[in-house]
Formats: sequence, C-alpha cells, structure tokens
Amino acid sequence: MTDVARRADPPERMCPSTPAANATVFLGMITPAGRVAYVTPAMPAEVALAEAAASDAPVESRYRLAGPCVTSSCGFWTGDHCGLGARLADSYQEVVAPAEVELPKCAIRRTCRWFAEQGAAACPACSHVVTDSR
Repeated sequence: MTDVARRADPPERMCPSTPAANATVFLGMITPAGRVAYVTPAMPAEVALAEAAASDAPVESRYRLAGPCVTSSCGFWTGDHCGLGARLADSYQEVVAPAEVELPKCAIRRTCRWFAEQGAAACPACSHVVTDSR
C-alpha cells in the first residue's frame, strides 16, 4: 500500500444552456429583459418542462435548463473545451471585469462547464444567454 492520496474523480460537468431533451436541472427563468433569473437551490428540469407543456413556444425561450455536458456530441465542443463558454466569457470581459461583478446564486456552479473552464468570467455572460429565442 502507498501513502499517496487517491484523487477524487472530477465531477460530471454540466452545460448551463442545454436543450430540453438533455435537461436535468431547471436553472432559471428568462425575464422580459432577456436575462436569467436563477433558481436556487437546484430544481429538477421536470418542473419547467411540465409548465412548458401548455405552451407552443419553445421551453428554451422561457427557461434556462442545464444538463450533462455532451462534449463531442455538441457543436460548440472544440475538442478540449466548450467554445461557446469561451466566446461568451471573452466578449463580456471586454465589457465588465469579473472582479467587479457579484456572482449570481447559481445551482450548478460547482459542476458548471463554463465556470470550470473560464472561471468567474463566465458568470456575467451566462445570465444573458437564451438557449432558444425563436
């Protein structure tokens, strides 16, 4: 036996902007201003999906949903990171320095793909993402 401590497996990374078909977490509601009003603590995606069944509008245009990151099965996957998360963080760093922003209460931050890869710079951009605005 060795004295080397065994590292814990990294948590499953969550996509903070997943389509309803892959959703496991109800992350928040889209406000009339087009921003996410986060829901904490985490709620199952079924809460939003059940409510959305009564409407013809895409659920993703009214609710932000999160689900397991599908890496290479996603069009934003670059091969080693999420290209969307990187692009969003870069665009918002030009507008607001992450150190100046109070991070929203987010139910998935501990496992969020964007936060894991981009740090706090991802959070200001995340609150402006509407997955499907049709």
